[in-house]
Amino acid sequence: MSDRDAALQLGRPEAAVKQKRRKLRIPTFNSTFRKWTTEEDELLGRMRDEDFARRFGRTVVAVRQRRQHRGLSHPRRGDRPWTSEEDRLLGRKKDQELAQQLGRPLHSVAKRRQALAIPAFQPKHKSWSGSEDELLGTMPDQKVAHRLGRTLASVQTRRVAKHIPAFAPQLRPWRPVDDQILGTRPDEQVAMLLRRTVNAVKSRRSQLGVVARKLKRKRWLPEEDKLLGTAPDNEIAKQLGCHRFVVQARRLRLRIKAHRHVWTPPADGLLGAMPDEAAAKQIGCSVSAVENRRFRLGIPPFDPGWKHWSAAENQLLGTVSDAEIAQRLGRSESSVQSHRLKLGIPWINPARRPWTEEELQLLGTLPDAELATKFRRTEKAILSKRLALRIPKPI
Repeated sequence: MSDRDAALQLGRPEAAVKQKRRKLRIPTFNSTFRKWTTEEDELLGRMRDEDFARRFGRTVVAVRQRRQHRGLSHPRRGDRPWTSEEDRLLGRKKDQELAQQLGRPLHSVAKRRQALAIPAFQPKHKSWSGSEDELLGTMPDQKVAHRLGRTLASVQTRRVAKHIPAFAPQLRPWRPVDDQILGTRPDEQVAMLLRRTVNAVKSRRSQLGVVARKLKRKRWLPEEDKLLGTAPDNEIAKQLGCHRFVVQARRLRLRIKAHRHVWTPPADGLLGAMPDEAAAKQIGCSVSAVENRRFRLGIPPFDPGWKHWSAAENQLLGTVSDAEIAQRLGRSESSVQSHRLKLGIPWINPARRPWTEEELQLLGTLPDAELATKFRRTEKAILSKRLALRIPKPI
């Protein structure tokens, strides 16, 4: 087909189709002229150009040009005459639903209904019962609407019309037992015990005039101060049973420098010989310290799966598929492909067969489907080769 028809069918710009065709070295489409019959001329303008082209095996452009040459207008879906059955449906459903049912435009349905003086469809409102009114305000409006099968706006309008306030969940009252806990410990702990928010606990305590209780800070002992800086803060925090930030704040207040690991030659020998996590655990320092030390010494990370490429392995690249080479060498297919592309070696497809002189001479003498079966090739390969050699299709 032409580039324009292919663009319409594929939903792409005509320029993109033309560029792709030239890239594949496919010549332009030259259709043989077929005379128009009397039956075709009589049906022009009575159906859509796309339906006409599909029915008679012509292009949409050819149908449009023939119709415009004869001075015929393009029909629309709403131009077909209305039947008595369709007129009876007007006003019984919404115009949008009826237009979708009849396959007509929305404006055509609305115009036809107005011409026949048929009022628009108005859905019947279901009256509210006494039991439904009793539910209003007892639960959220959205839950009432879901239970009654009504819209949220309908429920809200009915509740406001009945002067019923919106549902508000009842607050959990404070018990005397709860009030006795206030002030005995910090508000955060009381909130966790009573399963309330911290703001609720503070508000209740202020309302009763109870003084807040603050956590008693544990005094630092001389023996504990001597531990600061001798080991990482997190290890000292584990020993003292407190948070790392508490240890850090105390150390900074006393102007004690943070503990730094002293690297020895045996410890440096472990870098890169094992994963950083294992080296950090064996040396007794953090993983970040191992990474920084290894980076400073220029030691690559530990990678047990990495292997150098030998000259014999490089000679195999491109001879067979990457998957087969990966299976032979015990490597991943992505590793083989990446190394082949790095060396600039093209991939030779072993399944691709060169064209023989006998096959080239038979192109165009028989249909592509028969040649595909005879040559054991795909019909698309036959078509591409024939178009590349500018061999016409056999008649």
